[in-house]
Amino acid sequence: MLTWLPLLIFAVKPELSMQKLSREMDRTCHLFHGKIGYFVKNLSTGETIGLNADTQFPSASTIKTVIMIEVANQINEGKFMWTDQIRIPEKKLRNLSMWAGYLEEGTSVNIDGLTNLMMNVSDNTAAVMLADRVGVENIENRMMRWGLKDTACTIHEPPTNTRLRTLQKKFANMGVTTPAEMGAVLERLYRGTAVQNRAASERMLRIMSHQYWDDFFASQIPYSTIICSKVGALERSRSDTAIVYGPTPYLITAYTDDSLDRSWGIHCEGHDTLRTLSRLAWQYLEPKHPYSPPKGADKWFPTGAGVEDS
Repeated sequence: MLTWLPLLIFAVKPELSMQKLSREMDRTCHLFHGKIGYFVKNLSTGETIGLNADTQFPSASTIKTVIMIEVANQINEGKFMWTDQIRIPEKKLRNLSMWAGYLEEGTSVNIDGLTNLMMNVSDNTAAVMLADRVGVENIENRMMRWGLKDTACTIHEPPTNTRLRTLQKKFANMGVTTPAEMGAVLERLYRGTAVQNRAASERMLRIMSHQYWDDFFASQIPYSTIICSKVGALERSRSDTAIVYGPTPYLITAYTDDSLDRSWGIHCEGHDTLRTLSRLAWQYLEPKHPYSPPKGADKWFPTGAGVEDS
């Protein structure tokens, strides 16, 4: 007598793309000569990967996203208006980066203009003016309420604020954050919860989609894809942060510090490593939409207009 037993078929679960991506991105980071961390989140599935994602890094100019968010919240709270003007400080108090640092004495620029300068061309004078206007302790308090205890803006930190002064002394730049916490900031922008005003939320994303400095993450993503990003750069550190609105939306942040290669050339190690991380993320999350930058693309990368070299 034959007894038929049910045939059991064990399906082998395919490897999740993010797991394979994690290995590839980690391999890239392990080759980097310096400290490095990254964070990636698939905004459709919620899956995340990262390396040193909870480690503090100098934020450099990526903290300007947080300044912009505080500006939007204070406007929404009725503390000032998008059209209010602020006088440019005297020349000896300016940071000579694009473009506010070169304006004539006595010039005033409104909040709209300063926010766009700060975010789009990474104008440091505009960032300092806006941080002073909203107050870095107000930024600190908002980050704490959001549970982002490792993110802070340290521009003109008050002498009575021991925490901010300690962070400024340790990291010696505009701010500090972690790859994961800046990812959380970007996700609030993506979800529309960074400010309780839909129009303000959309305006911030539109501003971030007009990035002049687009030669790191954005250079490895098709030009037809909307990318809301903010880069940062110090001599010892390079960074980029982005929301990528591809068929599979995702966010990616990466930070370096104590870099061996501190040059400013197009293909210094920090710049190329950020590009590699971005390329890997796009390839694995968008396998049906392959992309490679056209030959000679680096010859057309942003230059900073040459004003700082004149």
